[in-house]
Amino acid sequence: MLGGAIAAAFAAAFGKSFHPVAGHLAVVGLWDVVLLGVLAAVTAVVPPARASWSRWTCRVLPALTLSLQVYLYALNLVSNLSWGRNITGHLVASFAPTIWSGREPFPVGRLGISAFALGTLALALALSRWWATPLDAALRQWVTPTGVRQAGGSRAALRPIAVTLGAVVLFTATVTHAVASDDLPWKTEFVASFLRTDGFAFEPTERRRLVAHEDAALRAAYPASVAGATRRHVVLVIVDSLRADRMQAYGYGRPTTPFLSEMVASGRMAQVAQAFATCPESFCGITSTLASRTFRDITPTMFHLPDVLRKVGYQTWFLLSGNHEAWNGLPRFYRAEPGTFFDGSMTRRYSMDDDRLVFEGLERVPPAAQAGPSFFYVHLMSTHYLGVQLPESHVFTRPEDEVRPGLEPYKMLERLNKPDRYDDKVRQADGLIRRLFDELGAKGYLEDALVVITGDHGEGLGERHWAHGWHLFNEDIHIPLLIYDRPGTRYANLAFASQVDIAPTILDRLGLPAPASWEGRSLMRADVKPYSLHQTYFLPNRFAVLLPHDGGLLKFIATPAYGKEELYDLVADPGETRSVVGDHPDLLPALRARVRAYQGDGPY
Repeated sequence: MLGGAIAAAFAAAFGKSFHPVAGHLAVVGLWDVVLLGVLAAVTAVVPPARASWSRWTCRVLPALTLSLQVYLYALNLVSNLSWGRNITGHLVASFAPTIWSGREPFPVGRLGISAFALGTLALALALSRWWATPLDAALRQWVTPTGVRQAGGSRAALRPIAVTLGAVVLFTATVTHAVASDDLPWKTEFVASFLRTDGFAFEPTERRRLVAHEDAALRAAYPASVAGATRRHVVLVIVDSLRADRMQAYGYGRPTTPFLSEMVASGRMAQVAQAFATCPESFCGITSTLASRTFRDITPTMFHLPDVLRKVGYQTWFLLSGNHEAWNGLPRFYRAEPGTFFDGSMTRRYSMDDDRLVFEGLERVPPAAQAGPSFFYVHLMSTHYLGVQLPESHVFTRPEDEVRPGLEPYKMLERLNKPDRYDDKVRQADGLIRRLFDELGAKGYLEDALVVITGDHGEGLGERHWAHGWHLFNEDIHIPLLIYDRPGTRYANLAFASQVDIAPTILDRLGLPAPASWEGRSLMRADVKPYSLHQTYFLPNRFAVLLPHDGGLLKFIATPAYGKEELYDLVADPGETRSVVGDHPDLLPALRARVRAYQGDGPY
């Protein structure tokens, strides 16, 4: 009953469906039957003279079960507050070592974690004094009814053993079905979601099933060679949480990007003036960039940019700061070939969010002379609030201005995200990109290469909120889009783009056709897209439509859960300080219709 009440409280607090409450009641209820069966069997075989043994069993096992449930609920509280979804055991196992070691900022360190874990168990054991004796007495009465002799306990133990075995079978079957089920209520039940390796990222919908089916056919039909195609190395650099408006290359007053600014000024690097992430979170930002689809269509098997390039003979490399191995089944989406994937879970020199590990992985890459055409996806964590700030990167902060764990979560984000520190880390990312150019050049991969530099999403720095994931303001989704190409290359559209346009642009520059399912369009085309669609991954879902209009750019934001609509003129008001939703009544019906169609998985 307590577990069901907690599940219902989670559903109410985080705006979720109440359907998983029944599933959670079934899981914990079956486990309790298993537990009672075990306790009854112990009571049956322990003679009355040794009753203290069975009473201790009645104390310890329920106390341990209660503690484990509290741990599960506490972890889910942290995960739902942090990214709006349930925790998985895979995530806990992956992040626990660095959190325990203190290498990852966390509101509580070893002492806090230990105090919570041991304190919860100690409290449960203390409470168990109240239930142990009556529970033992009730179980003893049940297993030794009138007329049954307790000859060695063997006959008395038969009934609880039978109950236990039946409950174990039912519990195992229920959990196995829940973990494997594509039914969303089961995916969000605490125990089932904890045991899933892929987490919550690929929630099934009928639209996604159709996308997966279509992409399988497109993959099979895509040609292995295309007449007139060029074989150039391609490098895609995604900098986590990188805002365009904090970059010198985009007009920011501080010298945060000296290298990239120099490249833009020289003409070797094209710059898209207004580029936007499809959502304010890494999973959908990364997958949208690689797959040229918005989040509602993302599946683990879709036909994306690395797939296309592998199909035509490219070697693909993934050099990724951060723990991609543990995050929402991303390895299933990447489908990297053995030996070509290196991320923060594999480093032996640094912590998982230290961007220097990218160069540790690059050491494994052979020189270009020994390889064919290659595609590199490089992910940098510098500007993420968890990204490690290197000692030499303090320009706008003091070297002794360290960030230590132990603060309250929201205060910790304020400290981690403070604007001066963020500017330091933008400059740090710029320096690491310069180093990446140098080392790729030394290996021969930069000769006639195509390099795209972008972000997966933005980052709130206290304008309205901290961090990322819940909103669609410019600080959340306005990202850079820079393209290093052959001298003299002219892009027809450098005015307005989103992440879904990156992969088609790369294929266009290589002379390869984009799969028919891709939503983006090449920036080599002169026609600017009529609008783009965006959503939050975290709940409550917000949706946005960006609409070029009368030489400007409008952003419509709808939050259906709150019945709220906002409209901003991003040219006149880039800080989105005044909603002009009442100034454009002629546009609102079409904007609302696009959001409804997108939200309802319909055509738009």
